[in-house]
Amino acid sequence: MAISFAVAAVGLELAAVLMYSAAAGYAGGLSVEPSKLLASGASGAALIRWGSLVDMFGYLSLAPVVIYLRARYATAKYIDLFAAAGLAVVVIGSIGAASMATAAAALITDYSTASSAQKEAIVPAFATLYRAVVLGMWQTLETIPAAVWLLGTASGARRKGPQSVFVILVILGAINAVIALYRLAVAG
Repeated sequence: MAISFAVAAVGLELAAVLMYSAAAGYAGGLSVEPSKLLASGASGAALIRWGSLVDMFGYLSLAPVVIYLRARYATAKYIDLFAAAGLAVVVIGSIGAASMATAAAALITDYSTASSAQKEAIVPAFATLYRAVVLGMWQTLETIPAAVWLLGTASGARRKGPQSVFVILVILGAINAVIALYRLAVAG
């Protein structure tokens, strides 16, 4: 069952990334210029809304994986702390996704029909929302507990689990740690 939820989480996250990327005109990198998303019109708003909802369900699909890994490696040191960090990822990520689904899509829609004066007011509001959720929540705050959960659980998997689970957890944990360090040190 945990494998099914893990596959669902990965599939949903990939679908969400594709929708976000399409809304941004397939711009690459960890983030895009908020004004590019804001000017994406009705189709961009729909992609952000649906991509964010898909993203939210991707995060929520991680909860059973966290709980399974906690039970699987129940005797590992600090496993409860690592599981709490994993559940923090679920909460932080899904709150960010729900925020983007409701607020970002509405601002993009409003921007497309706004007067010049209204557009000037919407631009900083959208940029703040985008930076708070994408850069602050998803790429900084979330990546810290994600690294703790994945690398900590990997330490339990190293002793008691299949080597493939250990390797996957270490790789994903290292990626999250690098993103967190980058956001904290360079792109603050």
